[in-house]
Amino acid sequence: MISFQNLSPFNRAFAQRVFEESFPIEERPLFDTIYSRPSDMFHFDVVCADGNPIGVFTYWHFGSWVYVEHFAVAQEYRNHNYGTRIMNIFMKQTSLPIILEVEKPDSDMALRRVNFYKRLGFIHNEAIHYLQPSYHQEGDMLPLDIMSTTPLAETDFAPMRQMLYAFVYMCNI
Repeated sequence: MISFQNLSPFNRAFAQRVFEESFPIEERPLFDTIYSRPSDMFHFDVVCADGNPIGVFTYWHFGSWVYVEHFAVAQEYRNHNYGTRIMNIFMKQTSLPIILEVEKPDSDMALRRVNFYKRLGFIHNEAIHYLQPSYHQEGDMLPLDIMSTTPLAETDFAPMRQMLYAFVYMCNI
């Protein structure tokens, strides 16, 4: 059985290892800054299968929509269909639109990731121009694509972008 558990001292070491191994530094905040994020909006969950931690899942609840920021299954548990099962459970838990960022599909791995989300029913909103701000002051903006569970036009996404920039990346662009 798949379950989501809040980040705690009990699962912190596992969560930090998977988080840092799965995402390069330019695609994630420093782990210790996770605790300073607004707890009423931000959620960091450790995903468990039959009580054993297998992955991490971070998301933001913005009232009328949800943003999945990071999702990773630990290397030793990959290729067992956990990713699909985890995302399906999460999608069933909310009736709100879900958005997420993906790398542009210009490599095999990035294309696999886009196709993974498409199989789950996400829409690849390629017409939306999006630059992910850096998590770090010295970093550059990263061109990414937006995927969502409902179609989005640039005008639909504009206020979402503002919320992401203000709360997730803590910048005013």
